[in-house]
Amino acid sequence: MIQLENLTREQVEMLDTMWALDTYEDYTAYLDSLNAEDRRMAETLSRMVILEEMDTLLGECEEANEVLEKFVL
Repeated sequence: MIQLENLTREQVEMLDTMWALDTYEDYTAYLDSLNAEDRRMAETLSRMVILEEMDTLLGECEEANEVLEKFVL
């Protein structure tokens, strides 16, 4: 499960809207409908979701964790 913390009400509503979209085309049309500031926020939120999912996947990878531990200062 993806979990993002410390979001504003507006950011949560935007993520809910984006989550409800069915296709990539719907997503790009939604982005095109936003003003520049809201589009930046939507793109940032999208990246946050992607990074959180990547972090979750890497967290499940024992071999990667072992390698990464060698670089911890």
